[in-house]
Amino acid sequence: MKKVLITSVLLCIGLLASSDSPRVSAFQELTAVSPNLVISQFQAGGDGADAPNDEFIEIHNIGVGPVDLNGYRLVYRSSSGTNDVGPIAEWTIETMVPAGGFYLVASNSYNGSVVPDRFFSNSACSCALSATSGGLAIRQGPSNTGVKIDSVGWGAATNEFVETATTTAAGNNNSKSRKQSGCQDTDNNSNDFETIAPSAPRNSSTVPAPCAGGGTTLFAALNAGPTSVSPGGNTLLIVTVIPATTPPSTGISVTGNLTNIGGSAAQVFYDDGTNGDVTAADNVYSFLATVPLGTAGGVKPVSAAASDAQGRSAGGTVNITVNAPLPNEDPLILGNPSDATPDIANENNYLMAKPQYTLSYNRQKATPNWVAWRLDSSWVGSAPRQDDYRPDPALPLGWYQVLTEDYSGSGYDRGHMCPSGDRTNSIPNNSATFLMTNFIPQLSANNQGPWEEFESYCRTLASQGNEIYIFTGPYGSGGTIAQGRITIPQYTWKVVVVLPNGDNDLQRIRKGTRAFGIIVPNFAPLDINAPWRNFRVTVDQVEALTGYDFFSNVGAVTQLMIERRRDRL
Repeated sequence: MKKVLITSVLLCIGLLASSDSPRVSAFQELTAVSPNLVISQFQAGGDGADAPNDEFIEIHNIGVGPVDLNGYRLVYRSSSGTNDVGPIAEWTIETMVPAGGFYLVASNSYNGSVVPDRFFSNSACSCALSATSGGLAIRQGPSNTGVKIDSVGWGAATNEFVETATTTAAGNNNSKSRKQSGCQDTDNNSNDFETIAPSAPRNSSTVPAPCAGGGTTLFAALNAGPTSVSPGGNTLLIVTVIPATTPPSTGISVTGNLTNIGGSAAQVFYDDGTNGDVTAADNVYSFLATVPLGTAGGVKPVSAAASDAQGRSAGGTVNITVNAPLPNEDPLILGNPSDATPDIANENNYLMAKPQYTLSYNRQKATPNWVAWRLDSSWVGSAPRQDDYRPDPALPLGWYQVLTEDYSGSGYDRGHMCPSGDRTNSIPNNSATFLMTNFIPQLSANNQGPWEEFESYCRTLASQGNEIYIFTGPYGSGGTIAQGRITIPQYTWKVVVVLPNGDNDLQRIRKGTRAFGIIVPNFAPLDINAPWRNFRVTVDQVEALTGYDFFSNVGAVTQLMIERRRDRL
């Protein structure tokens, strides 16, 4: 019987500098203090019970030249949050902050005497800040993946916005203010901030407070998209550079060490519109890296650094998770039903292999085309259901990330394809089933009726000494949810092959091997108590519905026999 590794590599995308250090983002690690904009003061405690959302965030330009806020955004994370909330504010037009200047963003409940330069974007988010524990960041670019220019964490926060150590919570009607009139920036929140009681915010009308030495630092941050990739797939590595101004940076170049993902130890990054670079000469350096076929699974650190002719350098590290099935667990040994590939250009048949299951993703529908996995009793244990629904970090950069909230009020369940109950031998393995690429909008009477009953039946087969190869997915279009982003399928289907536990599974499939499918309507009316056997069909019938070719690696005659046989058990 095959043995399943207990620890999943899928979730190991954080980078720990040491056992005592804060968690570093999977998207970027900054090695230099902020180049210009910093969060110089914030009030999260409000005015107590009378006005709990009396909140503000003050931004300060510590650089030597003006900064245009166009393209920047201000975001929030809860104490242990892993996704940006907001944006609290984002700028889409020219908004200049002079050297030493301040800019004040406040909630609509703000009752201070200093006039805010703008209010929170309440229409875009629920931006109430925790008085006791949370984090704020200034990003250049999109939420979650944009370059983190500056951040601060307070209280007991453990999110990635903490720089070295949190500052304390200020308390009601007080603020945390950056020392040296907003200029101190050592990337240590505990050292850089002090409590101001009562708070004293500054806005764009405040006399600028220039910071000595501003602009002497070359700034660079490394991003990757996606941060999880299958062998044969691509990841776009991006280094955003902000040149120093004192003296000005010249002759900037960027190189990376990609040996851990099968690349060069001195790979040149490009800012000329080639090799994955989008816009030439914008100080964003890129390289589209291909992870070679056969690369072993696991977490692979990749580093890159920028340097200038003045002898300054800055860089960072990003972890790339190479997703490959565990040994003897690859469901595609039986065949790839749709010939999915890990090429991001193949966006509606995009292969994503994980230790727990493999899927073909459809960008247009924002659901999987199919999900496949192998099940035996070693996968079933006592790990509790995690319910940690979240976007899949393995999706390419720029693709829409389905959120659990996209299903709220839709009238449809978040329907697992690979079920939580099939991956309960460890918490990481169960957690992997809650990535949103593993879900479709599923009618409750389907999901909680015959679908769930058939999932339980497969686990019963596994407990009886069998291993089951399972392929499942949606078919058709019955409308959309999430403002048209996610397609509702008309039907859900499954095909299974059942074998006694053993090795050399492909070679053990014979003409008498049990193989069959189910096709379940995903529209009303549907009796939630209908037995799954009411929907049983041949594999041929599922192929006729979907256009897929299941079990293509099985011998032709054997494949013909098992796919046309009607199951009677």
